[in-house]
Amino acid sequence: MGNPFFVAIPASSFLKRRIGGITGIARGIILADLAGANGVFVIADRVIEEDWRKSFALRARPLPQVTVVASADQLPPGTAMLPAEALPTKTVLEALANDPTLTFASGDARLVREKDDHATVMTLLRGTLKSTEGPVGRWINRPISFRMSALALRLGIGPDPITWFTLMLAMVMAVVLGQGGVEWLALGGLLFQIVSVTDCVDGDIARVSWAMSRRGALLDTACDTVANFGFVIGLMTGVVRTYGVEYAWIALACVVMLLCGITAMSILLRLGPKRGSFDVLRAALTRRLEGRPVLQSVTLAVERLFKRDVYVLVACGFCLFGLAWVLPGMLLGGLCIWLGAVAWCAPLIAADSEGLLLPPHMRQL
Repeated sequence: MGNPFFVAIPASSFLKRRIGGITGIARGIILADLAGANGVFVIADRVIEEDWRKSFALRARPLPQVTVVASADQLPPGTAMLPAEALPTKTVLEALANDPTLTFASGDARLVREKDDHATVMTLLRGTLKSTEGPVGRWINRPISFRMSALALRLGIGPDPITWFTLMLAMVMAVVLGQGGVEWLALGGLLFQIVSVTDCVDGDIARVSWAMSRRGALLDTACDTVANFGFVIGLMTGVVRTYGVEYAWIALACVVMLLCGITAMSILLRLGPKRGSFDVLRAALTRRLEGRPVLQSVTLAVERLFKRDVYVLVACGFCLFGLAWVLPGMLLGGLCIWLGAVAWCAPLIAADSEGLLLPPHMRQL
């Protein structure tokens, strides 16, 4: 059994500041807990704000042992010390867990401290970019959503109000699309892209401020489902009203298949990890194709084309250029492929009771 791992956090004026939704002290305590610290010490000569408690309550995670001491002389021997003038990262705490004697220079790339608070928050937001992010999300949606998230954090807006706003915007989008006519379809397609961007903001805020929760993840998944379903129903209604009833059978098939896919994935998540988003499908495909690297690479490359950010931008483009009538056939083909992948990976997802298929940030809930 290894030696106990203790972390000390100096209550400097910088770490007491609320940057990115929480104080630097709270960020250090949360990261120390995730790194397996046996105890955390805060060096302070007066009472400090204990804003980390909300994060642990939201994530249903037991509070770590946090002790306030007046000076470093009261620390146990071998206690790892966090820098006082920069925000720590997960990498810093993992490095200290391996070697508590490490010290970090102010310009160390593993620390976060930019020229002003806005730049610091933007660096924190970029650090939340998921490895599974699609190309459109990485290069188009996230650069926009990060700026929106930074503004929301500065105004003290949490993730839930953003989720509800996105949900209402998705409903407006569905109504607009259903009006029919080239202009309404174009406006609806544009709103779908806007929904795709704003849908990123609540997750950005939650991850940077450590305000993640199972309830929030469930609400976000429900919002995604409503947006996708609303787009399909609104689009199909608008296409039929604009281009004729001959599109009705394709419209009905798309709605039924989407409903079947959403229901199947929801049941599988309920049976398996009990939480999470439809992102588990990519992890399940990766595991299914282990031992066949070429086929795995090709399949995962194709899977990126089915990422929500990609098909939303494509749908937006077709609607804006008056080609919405092409989308029903494309959706029908895409849904067939998606349902096939869901059926193939269903046993893996249903058996994932430990949540190993979940993205890293979801495993902490």
